[in-house]
Amino acid sequence: MFKSPVEYLNEVIAGLMTETANAAFAGLKIYLFAPTDLSRYEYVSEAYDFVFTLSVIIGSVFFIYNLICLLVQKVGGYEQRSMQEVMVKTVLGGTMAVLAPFLLQRVMIPINNAIVQLFLNKGVQVDSFSRFTAIPGAGTTAVLIAGFLMALLFVILAIQYVIRTAELLIILIMSPLAAWSIVNDEMNIWSIWWREMTATVFTQSLQIIIIWLAFNTIGDGAELKDFIVGFGFLIFCIMSPQFLRRFLYSTGAGKKIAGLATGAGKSVLFRYVTAKLIG
Repeated sequence: MFKSPVEYLNEVIAGLMTETANAAFAGLKIYLFAPTDLSRYEYVSEAYDFVFTLSVIIGSVFFIYNLICLLVQKVGGYEQRSMQEVMVKTVLGGTMAVLAPFLLQRVMIPINNAIVQLFLNKGVQVDSFSRFTAIPGAGTTAVLIAGFLMALLFVILAIQYVIRTAELLIILIMSPLAAWSIVNDEMNIWSIWWREMTATVFTQSLQIIIIWLAFNTIGDGAELKDFIVGFGFLIFCIMSPQFLRRFLYSTGAGKKIAGLATGAGKSVLFRYVTAKLIG
């Protein structure tokens, strides 16, 4: 009829763990364990249309500004860029302003979704997470506290995915502006947009892979040692977006990837425009 203070404490911790985990699992089921789909957010298209129209105006301003700079430099005898380069970059900026949403929604996100689905088919589901919070009532206080802390990490992961969705929508909306900035040398943010887009999109597939590795390493999460290993995997999983960004920015991989989109197109367009102007 009477319970010890430890038993009451265990019940309180178990209740908090269950409520926290349920909230986290609901978010994870919507975001982490589901294909990324930006088409569900209908009002984003209206914002994109507005930004695209604005970007065309800004692109025209960039073009005129660069022409004026060329004229001033030519008069001053210190010309640093050519007319051909400005024209090529203007055409390239307009082209990428149209293609950027296609690259994001029809190329990069489907590749990410395919990787995610591959590992989901291997057995990674929200139910796997529940093994770390469905602790028997007879569990020790240490194990219950570990389970509660693990549930808090799940909440952080779920919040992280809500933020990721917002980031993807902003990246989509701002893509035309980033593309038109190619026209400028000193204000070119296209490579930054490309790296951020790549890192944000593939955060999901990277974290799914980490989770798959975790659950094949940890076991059933019934002992304290399982939670200790789980903390390591889950903390790295939460830190993986920053890890991916550091890789893209620090190793030069992002610069090379961004160059694939601009280098080849620039070379072809430059030769075409030059041939037209000379011929």
